[in-house]
Amino acid sequence: MPKTYEPDSRFVERLEWQLASEYRRLDRMKPAGKIAIPRRLAMAGVMVGILMTGVAAIKAADYIKDSWRKKIEMARAETEVALNKARLEYVRELAAETEKRFSDGLVQEEEYMAVTLGVEKAGLDLDRSVLNLDEVKASGAPPRHELYAPLADGRDFVSERLRIEVKYVEADLKLLTTRWKRVKDLAGIAVDSGNELDWVQTEMDARKATIAEIMKRLDLRERFLAGVIMAQEVDIMDRMATAEKNRNQAQAKVDLLKGQMERLQALEAQGMISPSESGPLRHALDAAQAELKLASIEVEILEKAR
Repeated sequence: MPKTYEPDSRFVERLEWQLASEYRRLDRMKPAGKIAIPRRLAMAGVMVGILMTGVAAIKAADYIKDSWRKKIEMARAETEVALNKARLEYVRELAAETEKRFSDGLVQEEEYMAVTLGVEKAGLDLDRSVLNLDEVKASGAPPRHELYAPLADGRDFVSERLRIEVKYVEADLKLLTTRWKRVKDLAGIAVDSGNELDWVQTEMDARKATIAEIMKRLDLRERFLAGVIMAQEVDIMDRMATAEKNRNQAQAKVDLLKGQMERLQALEAQGMISPSESGPLRHALDAAQAELKLASIEVEILEKAR
């Protein structure tokens, strides 16, 4: 109970004096045959009543607080489900139209696959929002994503969300693989096909690294629930895996942009392009190098925290 509701000594003494005075007054007025209640017993009863009233008020306040919080989270989760249902219905209609155009030869395979995978990803978004709604119903709190989060009503919502995430990234990888094949077929024909092929390959590698990271997180989650590792340890290991993935991806991006920059600088030296044309790429390289530095710092800090 908060100290606000705890009576101090002065309050108790004043209350005892008031109760004693009231008792003497009532004792003079009470009819014959009534049984007198000892003063301290009466005072104790009053005090218990006061304190219990305070406890009841606090519990009621907590209940009301939890109730309105849960109502807000429920409203958010239900809105997310409704929006994702509407989006899934829309992309399904779009996919049906695209399939007809593809069969008529009016749409390329990559565009058709992009729309088809869009339906798959919209379905996964809906599954995730329904999962979030179920967790709010079970826990009365917002969905939790930490690997050390407790089960909610005996259900492992964290792992279920991670498995959905794997499927989501796999859908991206399917589309990138189709694009990579198309660009590879164009290699030697289009001038920029080499750069695009490198970019697509980098993106594919990034998706594969993300899937591997999620699988590591699922393993950490399983070990935590089994009691093999504690919350602090699983948190550091989870952050370390993410930081290492970010560092590797940033390094790959830096290497890619450096190669592209070298090609642009060679064209610039030959007078084929102006210096201003390499400006955006130079800025992108600076940003990638900053990301690499940040990820490296985070890995270093986490290694020391182990």
